[in-house]
Amino acid sequence: MFLLVSSDALATYSTQMTKLARRLQGFMAADIGDEDEELVDAFTGKRQSMAMHYYPPCPYPDKVLGITPHTDGLGLTLLLHVDDTPGLQIRKGGRWFPVRPLPGAFVVNVADILDVLSNGAYRSVEHRVLPDAERARTTVVIFQEAAVGGLVVAPLPGLVAKGGGARYRSIGVEEYIKGNFNALAEGTRFIESLRI
Repeated sequence: MFLLVSSDALATYSTQMTKLARRLQGFMAADIGDEDEELVDAFTGKRQSMAMHYYPPCPYPDKVLGITPHTDGLGLTLLLHVDDTPGLQIRKGGRWFPVRPLPGAFVVNVADILDVLSNGAYRSVEHRVLPDAERARTTVVIFQEAAVGGLVVAPLPGLVAKGGGARYRSIGVEEYIKGNFNALAEGTRFIESLRI
């Protein structure tokens, strides 16, 4: 599959996804009692990256994985199914459940940094992608980074001050990204090493 996308279209899409993510972060901040919107601030001005994934039909879908089980390492993930081909699955209670594509809808995925920022109020979700035997699958994914003060992956200070204590230790952003990539390559979850 060959996809041509203009730079203007990508810039517009990026701007709209930033607006959507900001609205979602505002709702999440209100939900966890973050009156100072430290959560929104943790995402403000951070990097956004995009990936376009194409999974061709696979005649032996039971013998391969499109993407191995993992959690997203950054802050928030917005996924758009370009077509109606299923494949995305989430794990809950040790079982895999399909996420059925809905036309025009986004899959919003809490990633590990958001798990830490929210002090565990929003948990990251393990997921994988299985190929389809007959149909191709295409997705566009936006990853939003976040950090406290732009430098640290840590529970939001306002949430910790409200009681209960921090459930994760603080770590510098660069050290976090390096540790997360190493853990991903090893098939482990770096966030587990941050739990207190």
